[in-house]
Amino acid sequence: MKRVFCLILAILVLMLSAMTFTVSAEDKTSSDYIYFQVPTASNIAWKNFSIVFCHIWSEGNDGGDFYAWQSKNERCIDLENGYWAYDVTGLEFKEDSTYAVIFSNENGLQTYNLTLTSDCLGDIVVCDGDTCVNPVDSAKQCTVARWLTNRDTVHPVAQIGSEGGMVDPDGISNDDIDLSFGNSEGVSIEFPEVEVPTEAPTPEETEAQSEPEEEAETFFVSPLWFIIGGVILLAVVVVIIVLVIRKK
Repeated sequence: MKRVFCLILAILVLMLSAMTFTVSAEDKTSSDYIYFQVPTASNIAWKNFSIVFCHIWSEGNDGGDFYAWQSKNERCIDLENGYWAYDVTGLEFKEDSTYAVIFSNENGLQTYNLTLTSDCLGDIVVCDGDTCVNPVDSAKQCTVARWLTNRDTVHPVAQIGSEGGMVDPDGISNDDIDLSFGNSEGVSIEFPEVEVPTEAPTPEETEAQSEPEEEAETFFVSPLWFIIGGVILLAVVVVIIVLVIRKK
């Protein structure tokens, strides 16, 4: 009987270990998304909003927006705890183009233009309280956004302000860094040391945020199903062991 108990206990430990690994893996960020931590510093804190948009565009003569400003396709997924995610898998990036990104909400608050390269996929955009002159209106201020992992290699966009002066939050000209989206050098994608919940929204939210015919729905397996499956499997194993013992 002790052998049977030890066997059941060993099986249970292995199953729980597998389930724990699966759930922990879901806490990591994915290179299919770029993430945004809503500003919380007192001077730039976002309050009373319910939607976050991600606007990405290509700069230069051949530049252009992927989608219209704050359109349905620019809506981010609310991961709760102050984090939002934007799916970039449907965007066709060109290796010889320069890209930038802005996060905004429905109340008119937005971040300053931030350079986007291939190294930034899977990274988190954070705002630590810094502000700079709004290049469109020098009488206003912008919230400076930076990448968490690639902070030292990918910077806010340097640009000419409304009064003709250079606006460059980090003091680094665009000519000083490689801005091409296909850049294979520099800092590789790393998982930031911050827990970002990545549970997908409910089916109702997914349908409201995506085109019903053009975009495929994301299939997500909840950790609860792993637990239920584990319990069922364990019950089957116990029944088999009992039957084997009775035959002997």
